Amino acid sequence: MRLALVAPPWNSLYRPSIQVASLAALAAERPGGPVRCEYAYLDWFEFAVEELGCGPERFTAVYDTIGEELYGLGVGDWVFGAELAASAAPDWDEAAVRAAYGRFLRERGTSDELVELVLELRGAAPRFLAGYAEKLLATGAEGFGFTTSFSQLVPALAIGKAIKDRAPDRVVVLGGANCDRPMGEAVMRAYPFVDMVVQGEGEAAVAALCAAEGPGAPVAAPGLVVRGEHGLVVHPPEVQSVAAVPVPRYDEYFARLRDLPGGELIRPHVALPFQMSRGCWWGEKMHCTFCGENGTGMPYRSKPGKQLAHALRELTEKQGVFDTYAVDTILAKDDNGLAELAEAEVDVTTFFEVKANLGPRALAQLRAAGVLTVQPGIESLSTGSLKLLRKGATGFHNLRFLVLCQELGIEVGWNLLSAMPGEQPGMLAEQLRLIPFLSHLRPPSTVSKVRVDRYSPYFERPDEFGIDLVGPEAKYRFVHPGPDAELAELAYSFDHVERAGADADGERGGPEGDGSMLALRRRLGARVGVWKKLHGQSRFTYRLGPSVTVVFDRRPHVGGGRRVLRGWENALFRAFVHGGRLERAIAVAVREGAAEEEARARLAEWVRSGWVYAEAPHGLVLAVHDSGRDELGRAEALGGRGAVV
Repeated sequence: MRLALVAPPWNSLYRPSIQVASLAALAAERPGGPVRCEYAYLDWFEFAVEELGCGPERFTAVYDTIGEELYGLGVGDWVFGAELAASAAPDWDEAAVRAAYGRFLRERGTSDELVELVLELRGAAPRFLAGYAEKLLATGAEGFGFTTSFSQLVPALAIGKAIKDRAPDRVVVLGGANCDRPMGEAVMRAYPFVDMVVQGEGEAAVAALCAAEGPGAPVAAPGLVVRGEHGLVVHPPEVQSVAAVPVPRYDEYFARLRDLPGGELIRPHVALPFQMSRGCWWGEKMHCTFCGENGTGMPYRSKPGKQLAHALRELTEKQGVFDTYAVDTILAKDDNGLAELAEAEVDVTTFFEVKANLGPRALAQLRAAGVLTVQPGIESLSTGSLKLLRKGATGFHNLRFLVLCQELGIEVGWNLLSAMPGEQPGMLAEQLRLIPFLSHLRPPSTVSKVRVDRYSPYFERPDEFGIDLVGPEAKYRFVHPGPDAELAELAYSFDHVERAGADADGERGGPEGDGSMLALRRRLGARVGVWKKLHGQSRFTYRLGPSVTVVFDRRPHVGGGRRVLRGWENALFRAFVHGGRLERAIAVAVREGAAEEEARARLAEWVRSGWVYAEAPHGLVLAVHDSGRDELGRAEALGGRGAVV
């Protein structure tokens, strides 16, 4: 069967879809019908620019906002849902729905200007769908496979319906994160024009579809759900090897980008996605309580590390784009290929998701290998909160990570979470006290409440965490309004309430306690807002001489200016650079001539002034080493090139 694999809106404009490109590259290595990749989100971008008359530069900002920031409100899905809803409910009142959704967005802080643009896009979407369906049918493809994650489900459904309305004999298949079970089966029950869904990983299903003789031929493969005489026929998904998945083929993305009005605004920021592993080795050991990312694909599988340099060379040299992006949930602990990439001495830059407990040598090796951006999953600066979240890290680990990344020139993308089940006032107060001393370090992007997502321990075992699931988040009643929509099965995120329980002092929680916690959480958000404003002007560094250390403390409101440390003070300070044991550091100061009480008093002073973070048994200098070398030179000094993690 001739297949077209379609990447719907709202895939990032700056990322070709690795899902469709990898499957197409794999299909090209096997017998069967040809496979082509279609980047619907680029077509939508071009259409919307013309339809709104707002210019490519302005619409790139609108597109990014809808795709990234407003995902939690369902905006990207809702924009494409008008015709689906009208066909499901004959008495559909579009005007009333538009008014209700507009109120929903405004009540949650969306600006009037953006709400009006969203409403305008919803009105324009049917015209796009009609034209785009004709374009897809003109390719001659007999089957259309759609990848769906985040805000791509309803756009995929809307395009699929437009195809089936015009050519009922063509096959519409959906896959991706939004179709993992039981969501995929609920999609088929709610939207009868969908012929099949793929639960879990899609390689076997695409191979079977390619090998099928035509649209009417029976197809079976692990993870494939098809319609049978007596209902849905479910072939259970299987965890598949990642070793044989080839380097993605991005030719169609770049060909489309060349013809795209405004493409010159996008191309300089393109990063090429690649994949070295699937699943999560930490999640296999200790599943983070809030994480629902891996669904049924948690078992960790990784390609040999030596393939990293080869894959990046093939990707970058073919397209002349040297920025890359790992879609892996977590960097491999061993055999991750970074040493080989560092030794290659090429100007490729990349991104990885990592654990925040990486030490100096591991982070130095990341920097030496060209990793300029990381997402460490910090989530909190309170060790108590991190234990509740099962992160496998402490406040010490997270702060050391931020200090080292600042020193090495690695950009850190991270968020602060609060309102996790079991959170106590002291956990928030601890972070409120600490944050004024951190203005020189990278602030979090957002401060948000913990969400309950499908497949997370919170969702699977709510009783264990003392929470009750109230139901799907409010956005889903707008995203899937049809009478046959099983929202509890279609939804990925759920509202919850925490049961009344004991607070930190053993008292029963109640309205007053809830109000106190709410006030602390608001203060945390406000303090992070100040952190963001001060970060650009804040400096806290030190330089090392043969026998002295010079500290420059220019943190707004808390900084003490320039100070020279000599003798035992110099030794005590250096004992905490990149982390050290509290008692060992005191012993070092005593050997250098300090009285023990004197050394402990100085350490206590440094903790109060935010020079040192102390969390027994460790202490950490919060200042950043300014050696006068560039970041790569610092990475080599820490053992990044040729070092073993």
